[in-house]
Amino acid sequence: MRIDSAGHAPGAPTLVLPGRGYDADQPVLRVVRDELLAAGHRVLTLSWDGPAPTTADTPDLVRALLHDLRPNFVVAKSLTTLALPVAADLALAGIWLTPLLDEPAVGLAAARSHANTLLVGGTADPSWNRTLAHESDREVLEFVGADHSLEFPGDPAATATALERLRHGVREFLA
Repeated sequence: MRIDSAGHAPGAPTLVLPGRGYDADQPVLRVVRDELLAAGHRVLTLSWDGPAPTTADTPDLVRALLHDLRPNFVVAKSLTTLALPVAADLALAGIWLTPLLDEPAVGLAAARSHANTLLVGGTADPSWNRTLAHESDREVLEFVGADHSLEFPGDPAATATALERLRHGVREFLA
């Protein structure tokens, strides 16, 4: 794994964690990272050099990263949202992109996560549990009809509109 740094803000960094097969150069994470940098965050971005960790190994890997890097904010996509319980235990604010809310520990952690938490998902994503998301009492940005990549297959205009809505939603959340 590799960690890249961008931005020069003092203090604790923001940690951006990829999904399995979805790195920070993919549209959703790139939009969020760009907004973090525009808001003045120092951003550390994790990339997998080889295969992504297993679902069983991900929470411990993220726990170690959080301990070593001591971020004050975390952004995670899909696979790495398995660490939402860890972040909730540490009272870390964050943005959870397509969280695996169908995993019981992740779904329960959403409700006890830091008050400054944004859950982002699409209703065509089988891992998105809209009931849990909305009952979590956290901020929710939901895309009706979007899949796990927050895309609308076969409709590039709708996908582009969703990315702009994500950009705007993240900007408002960070303000």
